[in-house]
Amino acid sequence: MTNRSLMAKRLNKRQQREQEELQLLQSTQPKEEIAPQVSEGEGEENQTTSGPVNAFAALGGDDAEEDEEDEEDDTPAIMVKKSKKKKNKKKKSTTITLQEYEEEDASTAAGTPSKGGKKKKGKNDPFAGLDEVDRALAELKLQYGEDKDAQAGPSRTAESAGEARSTMAFRNLLSVDPKNLDADAELRRFFGSKVITSSAQSGPNKHRPGPSAKLRYTISKPKPTYPPATSLAGLIMREMIDTEVDELYERRERQRVDKGEKWFTFEHAGAWREIERQFMGAVRSHDPNELMALLQVYPWHVDTLLQMSEVYRLQSDIGAASDFAERALYAFDRCLMPSFSVSSGASRLDFDRVENRPMFTALHRIISYLGRRGCWVTAFNFAKLLYALDPENDPHGAVFWLDFLAVKSGNGSWLLSMLEQGDTSPAAASWFAYPGMAYAKALALRAEEESTKNKDHTKSDGALQEAITDFPQVVTLLADKTGASLPEGARSEPLFQVEAGYTDAPSNVVHLLSHIYVSRSEALWKDEKRIAWFSAQVKLALPKLNEPDAKAARDDILALVQSPRDPLDDELSVPLYICRHVLCSESTSWLGFLPPAITSRPFHAYDPLPPTTATSVYDNAYFSGVRQSGRGGRGDGSGGGGGVMMDFVGRVFDLVQANPADWQDRVMGAWRDLTGRREFQGVPQQERDNVFQAVMQLAGNVAQGAPGATGEAAQQGAGTGAGGMPGGFPGAAGAEDSDAE
Repeated sequence: MTNRSLMAKRLNKRQQREQEELQLLQSTQPKEEIAPQVSEGEGEENQTTSGPVNAFAALGGDDAEEDEEDEEDDTPAIMVKKSKKKKNKKKKSTTITLQEYEEEDASTAAGTPSKGGKKKKGKNDPFAGLDEVDRALAELKLQYGEDKDAQAGPSRTAESAGEARSTMAFRNLLSVDPKNLDADAELRRFFGSKVITSSAQSGPNKHRPGPSAKLRYTISKPKPTYPPATSLAGLIMREMIDTEVDELYERRERQRVDKGEKWFTFEHAGAWREIERQFMGAVRSHDPNELMALLQVYPWHVDTLLQMSEVYRLQSDIGAASDFAERALYAFDRCLMPSFSVSSGASRLDFDRVENRPMFTALHRIISYLGRRGCWVTAFNFAKLLYALDPENDPHGAVFWLDFLAVKSGNGSWLLSMLEQGDTSPAAASWFAYPGMAYAKALALRAEEESTKNKDHTKSDGALQEAITDFPQVVTLLADKTGASLPEGARSEPLFQVEAGYTDAPSNVVHLLSHIYVSRSEALWKDEKRIAWFSAQVKLALPKLNEPDAKAARDDILALVQSPRDPLDDELSVPLYICRHVLCSESTSWLGFLPPAITSRPFHAYDPLPPTTATSVYDNAYFSGVRQSGRGGRGDGSGGGGGVMMDFVGRVFDLVQANPADWQDRVMGAWRDLTGRREFQGVPQQERDNVFQAVMQLAGNVAQGAPGATGEAAQQGAGTGAGGMPGGFPGAAGAEDSDAE
């Protein structure tokens, strides 16, 4: 039976009771008294039970409440609305009341909230109507209470709100969508999924078992050719506590501007440190084959992967070099905390810790390799991620990629937005000291004007002229690369002169950055319209070069670009982060700009130029507590020993060299001894087979007189003959042993 039927039946019974009561009253009182008492009942409040006012009081139940509602009808007009609402809910004696009751019942039965419920929900949300920034500020205020700025007065509160808005805007610009870190997805957009899929399936390792496609990943997509994602025990990530973050800023002598950022660090547990000891032993062997043997046992050791990436790069095998770098990044990806979010733009990584620096190096190399593949959007997002890990310090100079990649990938508007943050963000303010950013700004403005079909080019013309007067070192280089004509007498202008190497002049660093920008961005200027535009603006800017404003701007630029980020920067004409960028880049033409204090230092591909402020390196403190083992161990905890695997590799070398014609049985006997040890009991059989194949290949190379599978390239990379490890500095191999102490 429906609610409507129940309500109608209830009303019929009440009407019957009313009629019976009226008949009873009429039978007990004279007719002439009935009418006056009914009509005048409103003024006779002190009637006895025989009076007609509470005629239905004897019925009890619901009717007793209805009598009170009858009396409420005589209340003033201001209360009428409220009393009618209450009356409608209880009496339901009119047609409108019945309809409201049915609508309320129907909404309740359907599970939808009533009007009252909606109103209550709105009251429970104190931030309704606020935009994203104001809502975030209000939630922080609710969580942490009023801060000192709020107590200081409205002016300081407004200032703090402005700072919060600017830092949030800066973080939003650093946000990276993980979908844009997939190079294959970008290639599919250009060439189609069938072409990319068939190319991936035609590789030599297409049948090799790899990571499951269901594995979680954030910044590095696993490939089918990868080995199973094992042997990552010991590499963990954690979020740094506030005292550690405060100490970080104090160590760098900087003020923390954005308190909404989160700092993280990787850590190496005991098992990983033992692998690191074996890796250091392989590095000291100066033989890449030992690195490969180690990688067969520990296929996800990031330092070994990065070192092998450099080995293959020196052999001009860019595909293999890129693969090893991406594997190193995937190893980090597997250990990321859920709270480490690249899409938030607020996740930072402490570069001062040796456990974190390989991730910076892997990202940097991947950016270069993606450019070779033409994946400009993916490369741009990786560069933005590298920059976002430590934007104020920018230890790998990601900004020197962003000036080119932002324009090349069609993200010029992002670059312009970042430059607008220069007034409030110290990280963005440093961009005005880089020649690449000034010229990229002009290109971005020009592209924006052309996309909107705006014929007024005042902004882009002014930006290019300003770039020319601020950074005249670019003009001749860019003109030579693009074939642009310069005004008569321009090449004789002292400010347009080109420097090709290191000098003691303070402006030498600007010349280096100009070479870097032109080398990468020349293709952006080779369009005929761009060449004509450039030539015209050089002619207009030439008379302004020696104006006081231009001179003052160049002085400010030199002071800003030489602002120290590392204590060693006070002694260098080229800051350490720019030197590190040069060393991690593929081009060797820029090495001549580096100061002698840098080129004379030992250099390793797995940790290029550790910062002076480093809080951890591979030294005694790092290896403290790790058991001593290994052939030729130094006994000082510095990682000189190579561990069990390195002992075995050394034994293989000895056996093969002692009898090159009959080594197989001896090596197999040594292998049986090795696999019988307790350390290898838990190694899966598939991994054992892979290691055995690598060992036999290594032994065969030694027997054939080719102890280094990468011999010639390795020698070229080290610059010292057969004793150098790839990735070393020319003339610096002799200092490698002291670097890890």
